[in-house]
Amino acid sequence: MDEPKGPGISGYSQAVQNASRSLQHCLERAQEVVPQQQHQETPVYLGATAGMRLLSLDNRHVAMEVLSAVENKLRSSPFNFQGARIITGQEEGAYGWITINYLLGSFKQSGWLNFLPKLTSIKETVGALDLGGASTQITFVPEQEQSESQENSLHFRLYGKSYNVYTHSFLCYGKDQALRMKLVRDLQNAETGRLQDPCFHTGYERNVSIRDLYASPCTANYKQSLAFPQLHVVGSGDYQACQTRIEELFNKTSCPYSKCSFNGIFLPPLQGHFGAFSAFYFVMNFLNLSAESSPAPLNSAISTMKNFCSRPWSEVKAAYPQVKEKYLSEYCFSGTYIISLLKTGYGFSLETWQQIQFLGKIGSSDAGWTLGYMLNLTNMIPAEQSLMRPLSHAGYVGLMVLSSLVLVGALLLGWCIFRKPRCLRKGIV
Repeated sequence: MDEPKGPGISGYSQAVQNASRSLQHCLERAQEVVPQQQHQETPVYLGATAGMRLLSLDNRHVAMEVLSAVENKLRSSPFNFQGARIITGQEEGAYGWITINYLLGSFKQSGWLNFLPKLTSIKETVGALDLGGASTQITFVPEQEQSESQENSLHFRLYGKSYNVYTHSFLCYGKDQALRMKLVRDLQNAETGRLQDPCFHTGYERNVSIRDLYASPCTANYKQSLAFPQLHVVGSGDYQACQTRIEELFNKTSCPYSKCSFNGIFLPPLQGHFGAFSAFYFVMNFLNLSAESSPAPLNSAISTMKNFCSRPWSEVKAAYPQVKEKYLSEYCFSGTYIISLLKTGYGFSLETWQQIQFLGKIGSSDAGWTLGYMLNLTNMIPAEQSLMRPLSHAGYVGLMVLSSLVLVGALLLGWCIFRKPRCLRKGIV
């Protein structure tokens, strides 16, 4: 599972007619995988996430044009197109949680356990951590039943069990938009168009359009008049300084609840294990911090980031010639941002960090929100557990035969004891 290449459909706001082309490769691949005789009966849905949510906030008319362009493309495909829409951040978090728990088998219990609900505990669910370019989500089942913030609470009934789930989606806190926000905050004290940035490697340079920086709803509040049209970013490669600037993005000054993550958003105490996927996995996997058997301790992750960020750009570029420059140049920022988000934003400690598993796939399926979206739309997860036989048909037959033999043996034994046949009586003298 590789990091996605190219922009999402929201990236075509300036060339709406090209938005449909972004799906071409995906559709061609689907036609190869799905047998041709099943094309017409295979449903296709499109769910757009944070990039389109931001575009809709900025210009709803353009967002609808982009959505219409991709809808037309999907209608012309050989598949059974069922619709396209922009999903909410809450839905995105919930579908990610459903996906990983469905793939891990957390929702189901064996047939025997269905008959002993009070004597056994159902397998604990796993929390979901999702990170994209424009938003990030945290979703899990907290210990406390009652939520202090109903807008962050969802109720599911799956396979006969009820789940009260906490979820929140932070729009603008995906790794790409977070970088934008950091840059515009850094610009507030800039007197020239040159910015020394510790989140890029020493020797790396980049020109960024001021107009593009402020084009996102995430940075609109920081907009100011500047004497220069471009920002010239020069890397200095310092993890600690980079972390300090990133942590300024998380407002921890006020909390109207018993506990918050950041920006005054309610967060119950973290509970259980978590699966971290999408950009969480892509970045940590690149940095060799996503070992499936045992995740690297937090201190080791920080040490790895310090060493990676301090490497000169020329050395990094020579070591990874196959990686596109845009992605390679931002791994120092992205890795530092992930650690800061999980540690400072969500409050994972040295101990609870070990409960995070960075997931690319579960079995042969991708970890992410899309499978949960499809499962929901196609009603593949029932609210109630179907009646399952603890034994197979052959097992039942064998058990019935054995029970019959035992019963017959017991009757014979009782008859022999209470009405002894003549052959078993003692002889009369």
